[in-house]
Amino acid sequence: MIPKTAAPRKITVTHPGAFAVPYYMVALMQELGHDVGFETGFYFKQPGFLADLVRRLPGNLRGRFEKELRRRFHAGIDPRRVRLHPFLELAYLAGGRLGLPEGLSFKLIRLRDDVFDRRVARRLRRLRPDLVVAHDSCALHTFRSAGRLGVVSVLNQVIGHIAIGRETLREEAELCPEFADTLTRQDLDHVVERCRLEALEADHILAPSEYVRDTLVAVGVEPERIALLPYGVDVERFRPSREKGDAVFQILFVGQIGQRKGIKYLLEAVKRLSLKDVELVLVGGIVGSGQGLAPYRDLFHHVPNVPYHQVHSLYQRADIFVYPSLHEGSALAIGEALASGLPVITTANAGSVVRDGEEGYIVPIRDVEALMDRILTLYRDRELLGSLGRKARARAECHTWAHYGRSLDRLVQRFMAETGACSS
Repeated sequence: MIPKTAAPRKITVTHPGAFAVPYYMVALMQELGHDVGFETGFYFKQPGFLADLVRRLPGNLRGRFEKELRRRFHAGIDPRRVRLHPFLELAYLAGGRLGLPEGLSFKLIRLRDDVFDRRVARRLRRLRPDLVVAHDSCALHTFRSAGRLGVVSVLNQVIGHIAIGRETLREEAELCPEFADTLTRQDLDHVVERCRLEALEADHILAPSEYVRDTLVAVGVEPERIALLPYGVDVERFRPSREKGDAVFQILFVGQIGQRKGIKYLLEAVKRLSLKDVELVLVGGIVGSGQGLAPYRDLFHHVPNVPYHQVHSLYQRADIFVYPSLHEGSALAIGEALASGLPVITTANAGSVVRDGEEGYIVPIRDVEALMDRILTLYRDRELLGSLGRKARARAECHTWAHYGRSLDRLVQRFMAETGACSS
């Protein structure tokens, strides 16, 4: 339980999709005692019409739909305080199941974001919250409406700014053309401009990592408007295994399997090391055609889908976690690995709370030699492996969702004091 806030506020949180962080944010602020409403594209309210409908589907189809819908649910959220804007979100979900071409899917996402943003902007006139938290790419009209109403606006920037990401991914497509089809299209100038204006017009910005903060500063945001707020992790669900009981040294990666995550550099490192009794496990969906993975097919074991109640066991079977991302916000999977007692090898661009030489290692992006060196160090020195793993668990225990909630509450009070006084 989190102690109730000393100064409850009326807050609106908005996000059209299934990203986990806004769900935690809403649940935690409601637990703290704030009057929090959640504007979203679709939320799986149980029981309800859709839940009943899904239960009547054939077994295979039912399982797929239930998995997707349960991503849009959090037990700590009061469903009575959730307002839905479902049409385009359901169209987006259906399009994903139909396998729409990437270009069309990308346009559908951006249309969804714009329509959702405009609808929420109109809703603010009736809601009149003290503060609104919106997310990058679907916040511009909401913030402009908030400005007219004297509502404090907060941008929750969940990934490094799109302008910086676009250049990084363009470079990557040239460096690794065989993986170019795994790099999400972010080349529309009006989308980049929209995100730039959102960051400039928000009263305050939440950044989950120093990497995200630095990308915002690079596009002209004043550093004093940016507050660092690292994400939390469930340290009860994700815990170290008491005994691994396996002679194989397992390297784990969890996330979308594509080049934004630097997957080729991990594969190259494992290939060049060619170590005995090593297993590389890649968990997640393959982005693009998968043609770039073909030369490495014998190097890794792919786990495409894992039931939610079994995810923690993947970490417990591993020895180290490697996440060489090129452009990120703050990967939740890294927090889960830390909580599971795994040393983490990652990059600064992954936006984690890992400290170099403490809970693992920070390596430069695209640096295969550095990845090889750190993997080999932990492969050879099991005492060091254990020491870093214990520090990883301790680090996670300092970054739980309860810590996140208390820090967020302090920031809300600060934002109201700093901006609210100017708005009144």
